[in-house]
Amino acid sequence: MISVAIAYLPEEEKKLEGCLASVKNFADEVVVIQIGKDVPPTPYVETIRNKMIEKCKGDWVLVLDPDERIPESLALKLKEIAKEGIYEAVNMPRKNIFFGRWIRHTNWWPDRHVRFFKKEKVFWNDKIHLYPEIMGRELDLQAKEKYAIEHYGYDTVSEFLERQNRYSSVEAKNRLDSGEKYSLWNLIWWPTREFLARYIKHLGFLDGFDGFMLTYLMMVYKTSVLVKMWEGRK
Repeated sequence: MISVAIAYLPEEEKKLEGCLASVKNFADEVVVIQIGKDVPPTPYVETIRNKMIEKCKGDWVLVLDPDERIPESLALKLKEIAKEGIYEAVNMPRKNIFFGRWIRHTNWWPDRHVRFFKKEKVFWNDKIHLYPEIMGRELDLQAKEKYAIEHYGYDTVSEFLERQNRYSSVEAKNRLDSGEKYSLWNLIWWPTREFLARYIKHLGFLDGFDGFMLTYLMMVYKTSVLVKMWEGRK
């Protein structure tokens, strides 16, 4: 039995429709959780991943966000993996579609995530964007479009900035709580490193203006983290 677990905010209800449609012929059970109603409000989904999984009855669980969809080719592959039973978790690529375009570079491909796994074999901690703990064998799916989750992440720049503002507050707090300190050097180095990594190393320039804009926005994000660390240093 395969369960699909999805958590969403009320404003994401429209995107949720596409997500549910993509798993209609895949899942034996779909568990949908509204953040703020079924679970307490949270600034990021990692804090409730384990609670989502606990509500699932399936032997295998697929965790999705409301702005994600699985193509039929990936659904068939996951069913095949579950039937074989060789692995406990599947690390799959994610196709990020920002502002209506697939971002093929800029460090957003293959953007791997562990999202399909045997129940009670994968656990998340409460830190943002960290890799989960896996108990057992993990399969890395090939970085091919047919095996990728489709992620319709951002439709507008305003949506991107709003979400990254929330994430930067969380990251700044986590870093301060772990003992890190604000420094003027990092205020210079972190955005510079972001540019070198995304635009140069990961060929962001091949994504055209989208690659440049997304690199710049992520530089702003890193700057925001440092400024919020400075703001919260006391």
